[in-house]
Amino acid sequence: MEIARELQIPKTTVGEDMLYLRNQAKGTIKEYVTEHLPEQYQVCLAALDEILKRAFEILQTSHDNREKLQAMDVFKDTHITKLELLSNATTIDSTLNYIRSKQSQQQEQQQKIRSALDSTSTSDSNDNDSDSQPIATATATGSGRQTVF
Repeated sequence: MEIARELQIPKTTVGEDMLYLRNQAKGTIKEYVTEHLPEQYQVCLAALDEILKRAFEILQTSHDNREKLQAMDVFKDTHITKLELLSNATTIDSTLNYIRSKQSQQQEQQQKIRSALDSTSTSDSNDNDSDSQPIATATATGSGRQTVF
């Protein structure tokens, strides 16, 4: 209401814009989680493996005890980081499964609504045939709004 009042526009316009922005954000998040995140996850694992390999090489070839201690510290920290990342894989998988289940629930709800609308429009047309009175029809405009005529 504050936005509509400040911009001096109808509340419905603000509501429609907010709905549009929410849907855009959901789409962006879905794309990131399903397409980009798994790839980044693999890149991180590969980088950690490379760090482990290099730290082990330094540990094996160095004659300086300080350098060996630093390599062991990097080796240990990298293993801890990799373990955390791998244990979070379960979290990522469960998040993806949750998103998929929500999407399927949403699709089922939309299908039920369509079915209900189809059955309502069929019964309305049967009722109106007997009454022979004109009916108002709602059509969608290009802006996503409906007009009745």
